[in-house]
Amino acid sequence: MSQSFLIRLVLILLVLATLYRILPVFMGQPYLSEVFMTEDGYLMLTVARNIATGLGMSVSEGTIDTNGVQPLATYIFTLPYLITGGDKVSSLIGIHLISAAIALAAALTLRALAVRSFARQDDNPAWPWLVAGLWFTGPLLLRHTMNGLETGLYTLATLVVLVWFTRVLDKGEAARLSDRMILGALCGLAFLSRNDAVFLCIGVFGFWFLFNLANLRMGLIASFARIVPPGILSLVFAAPWLINNQILFGSIVPISGTAQSLGAHFGQNLPLLPSKLFEYHFPMLPVPTSLETNPLVIISGSALIMVILSVFAWRTWQRGGVIRYVLAAYAVQALLLSLYYGLLFGAPHFLSRYLAPIAPLMIIATASVLLDLLRWVVPAHAARLATGFGMMALLLSTALWVRPFLPGFTQGHFQVVSWIEENVPDEVWVGAVQTGTLGYWHDRTINLDGKVNPEALAELRAKGQALEYAVKSKIVYLADWNGLTGWAELPDGDFNQNFEVIVDQPEVNLAVLRRIGATQ
Repeated sequence: MSQSFLIRLVLILLVLATLYRILPVFMGQPYLSEVFMTEDGYLMLTVARNIATGLGMSVSEGTIDTNGVQPLATYIFTLPYLITGGDKVSSLIGIHLISAAIALAAALTLRALAVRSFARQDDNPAWPWLVAGLWFTGPLLLRHTMNGLETGLYTLATLVVLVWFTRVLDKGEAARLSDRMILGALCGLAFLSRNDAVFLCIGVFGFWFLFNLANLRMGLIASFARIVPPGILSLVFAAPWLINNQILFGSIVPISGTAQSLGAHFGQNLPLLPSKLFEYHFPMLPVPTSLETNPLVIISGSALIMVILSVFAWRTWQRGGVIRYVLAAYAVQALLLSLYYGLLFGAPHFLSRYLAPIAPLMIIATASVLLDLLRWVVPAHAARLATGFGMMALLLSTALWVRPFLPGFTQGHFQVVSWIEENVPDEVWVGAVQTGTLGYWHDRTINLDGKVNPEALAELRAKGQALEYAVKSKIVYLADWNGLTGWAELPDGDFNQNFEVIVDQPEVNLAVLRRIGATQ
């Protein structure tokens, strides 16, 4: 099997994976609204729609201001709503097309980074294409880039920063002020795509400083002065969002991050890290949920990841070149993201999405180490075996695409939407803990977990629950997953005297409570 055949296979799969991403556009409802769009994705799309229709960055029919989103993706996603006049269904076509285009751009940018990563190891063009193909076709990464959130854009922004960083380091002392300022601007845009890109910026500016010292032989002051102007520019890009958050919401961190950290304890996500990182080293091998915290999986996965990353780091630094500084900066982002979300954050079910932007580094590392291993063990057949492994991995990834279209697949929240649409008039207020999907399709929806509702967040932080807030609000119906029925059993007289359970359907994971005495 030749490497040229592998390249042709990757190109074919890039086309097929792009078509797969926009398949719901051709299939129409319910696939358009359910296959890729996630609960939190709908939170962002609700805000995007409100911006486009003149209600500003808000939820709940424009009555509650929010910053519980990432700004760059939110404003990009306003475009379909501006074009359609805010139509909820047809605008999803535009969201799918934008997301697919961003993902394809990220794959091609990843290839450019991989070209430099493999240049001193093996300049065969097949390996960069393989890395791009594995990232673009991986079933988990595919869904993350089509989720209605910033994940795909954040990954693209990360890769663009690293590719431009490579360009700046290549030029060395000849890098013009404009080259360096563009890098600063790109770092600022990466931050606006998702605020934890600050870890990427730390890596880039830190290793840029070291490069100036070690490779360009600049003094401390000259090295520092060279990175200060682009650093200031990156802050200029980030400042409006940070100032907005602090003045209007009391913290530079979006309220969604604060809400997801409520109740978190130190290190709670650490047992999940090995399986999540394994899935990005081997994107064609998703780990079953039931095995994610299995001790054997944790130990063996951790050992394998440590070996791959250690060998990759050693061999990359040994080969030399500016790319080692670039990949080291990427490694800083990977390390800090893993530590932050593994040790200090809540919401374990989102850990995979939080770590998705570092998947390209994991794939590059695995492919590089595999090439070295094969050359050491079977030098005469290394290229052919690597090609064969690559083809099998790509084909396994595509075989897993079928899952979202199998009978029984559900987005998880449309049973709530369906009940509200069938039983509650548009003008009646409803509430829920999870209001992404419901809030998109029913405008008068009040969020109770604080992700996009600063009033509910304040109540949660002060009292640990939002029952009193719900009682005092305009909410007539509470509708969510079946666990909501437990609210009616809590020893809270005011709540029990105001709401009663009217739907309890665990078989479809649905519960509805209604305000006592309500006419609707």
